[in-house]
Amino acid sequence: MGKRDRYKLRESDFFKIDGLSEVEGGVALPADIFEMLESFVVEKKMPDPRGINSYMLSAEGEGNNRILRAGGYVGAMVFKDGTQIEILPMISAKNNKGEELSNKRIFLNMLKSMRNLPLTNYNMNNRASEALNVFESFILAFINEVTGIVKNGLKQSYRPFEDNEHFLKGKVIYAKHATKNFAHKDKFYVQYDVFTIDRPENRLIKSTLKYLRNITSSARSRNKLDSLIANFDGVEYSQNYKQDFAASVLDRSMAGYGNALRWAEIFLLSRYVTVTSGRNVAYAVIFPSGELFDNYTAYSLGRMLDNQRFKIELQRKRYPRLNRPMPRDSAQALAVMTSRADGLRVVIDSKWQGLSSNDENMGILQTDIYDLYNLLEMYKAQSVCYIYPSTPQTREDNREICFKNEDGILGRVYFVDIGDMEASLAVVLEHIFGQKIEDSERRRAAGAAV
Repeated sequence: MGKRDRYKLRESDFFKIDGLSEVEGGVALPADIFEMLESFVVEKKMPDPRGINSYMLSAEGEGNNRILRAGGYVGAMVFKDGTQIEILPMISAKNNKGEELSNKRIFLNMLKSMRNLPLTNYNMNNRASEALNVFESFILAFINEVTGIVKNGLKQSYRPFEDNEHFLKGKVIYAKHATKNFAHKDKFYVQYDVFTIDRPENRLIKSTLKYLRNITSSARSRNKLDSLIANFDGVEYSQNYKQDFAASVLDRSMAGYGNALRWAEIFLLSRYVTVTSGRNVAYAVIFPSGELFDNYTAYSLGRMLDNQRFKIELQRKRYPRLNRPMPRDSAQALAVMTSRADGLRVVIDSKWQGLSSNDENMGILQTDIYDLYNLLEMYKAQSVCYIYPSTPQTREDNREICFKNEDGILGRVYFVDIGDMEASLAVVLEHIFGQKIEDSERRRAAGAAV
């Protein structure tokens, strides 16, 4: 795969046709790349719970003024000619030192919070990770895991082997022996155990190395993958991924294999993460941006709090996957928190949406207002807390946003700085429960979580 151009787009922005479009703004793509991207987007529909087909990029306009607008999904796509496209989060942020974070850094920070991604042994805070698209970063993480396995030696196991031999070993398979050796009295059709590295776990890893070697757009990664494949001489490629995963064993004797096999599931079976391809697309790795923000919020809450003062119950929200229908669930929350001091029970839900003071109700969706009542009833709570990422406009607008009826306030809206998530959430929780979350408590809870 040759190296060609790379295009980046933020959520809510759009691609247009270079040299032909009269639409102002946006990111211009060559006409052939735009058409290939448009075909891929239409091919990979993402059904939502209402039964309406949504897309990684939504098409607008007609003729040469067609555009493809991002919204709801982030990730990377690489075409077979090497052209790369990245869709990054819409929100900008600063870290706790006041330094502006790039949209790519925000994306990587949120990815680290996803428990299904085995990134524990891979540093995503370096410049190399920010320069690569997210899929290439995943490839490097997998390479690091397999390199450790190779250094420690591939694990071996006994497996049954049968053949027509000149010697008697193990047990004779009489049915086959009688058929094959009717005229060969000097042979025995036998079965015996051999100690070999050709076991399911190694077959899956070797198959993943080959798969990634064929699609990576990085020459450096390709060389590393070739070098690793050479260490698997004597291991066959997997002929049935699901069967080999089912036969895999991760006990104490297989130390070091866990993360590599989880990556293999992601790459070979598209587990946990949507990895797909198309007619002109070598690969695409796509994340619902709302899921990333939910995971980041839940991860940060888990690092901040212990069980001494609060009881926190994380809920399992569901998101669409490519070409997979999503169950029609009722409103779901991110978490339910209960204060042990006074029993105050609060539903917490995060919303990946940039609000604006220029919009009616600041752009809060009517469905979210209706869902508030459902959440109160469903979780038997006293209040609902909606958490949105802060934007430059919301930082300047200090008004308090709350939902209330004749009985009082039922819910509130809070904004968090995703560049300094834990400190922002500490302020939110202090406002909700009237209890200050000290830095020492946050560090202690984070240590316990690890």
